[in-house]
Amino acid sequence: MWWRGTWASEGGGPTLNHAIHHIDLALWLLGRPQAVAAMMTNAGHDNAEVEDLSVAILQYERGLAELTSSVVHHGEQQEVVIQGEHARISQPWKVVAEIARSNGFPDPEGNPQLVEELESLADARPPLEHTGHTGQLGDVIAALREDRAPLVDGEDGKDAIELVTAIYAAAIERRTIDLPIPPESPYYRAGTLTERAPHFYEKTSSVLSQEGETIIIGATHA
Repeated sequence: MWWRGTWASEGGGPTLNHAIHHIDLALWLLGRPQAVAAMMTNAGHDNAEVEDLSVAILQYERGLAELTSSVVHHGEQQEVVIQGEHARISQPWKVVAEIARSNGFPDPEGNPQLVEELESLADARPPLEHTGHTGQLGDVIAALREDRAPLVDGEDGKDAIELVTAIYAAAIERRTIDLPIPPESPYYRAGTLTERAPHFYEKTSSVLSQEGETIIIGATHA
């Protein structure tokens, strides 16, 4: 489409337009990171200025988070993995709990009791009444009816955009970006990203409409 593939009209590639939901989840789970390091490239779209792949490292007080944003991965895998001290959980749902032998290598049997506890905890959660946009709109409508704050407010949206901006700034400047981004930073203002972002390729063509079957969102593989 005419508005895709340029910094000025689309605002960025998958880091902004695809991974934003996972970025929002990461902030909800972990809070704002202390600093961000990142790299980005255009690996497979030669009619776009913007990136089609970025990898960022988010620094926390005692941990790191890795964020890969891509529209070049086959299978459209989407996953959130949390590695804790005693176990790993992830969505799509998976539990792994390891314990170390005296020599430091993992015991093949792991910790089945902890796995069972985590599985039971997950099974006990009631399923969501609504998901996707229906759930989001439902909460906003309920918040208005009940005179309460919604689960996600404007500050949450601002925090997500700030993190995306920090990823782009880190990749463009080739340095670590501390958070929060201060008001005196050029990246705090509109226009800086468009001015400084690399044009991996120049956009030379576009279509007026997208032909074919209904657009598929999400993984198409079983």
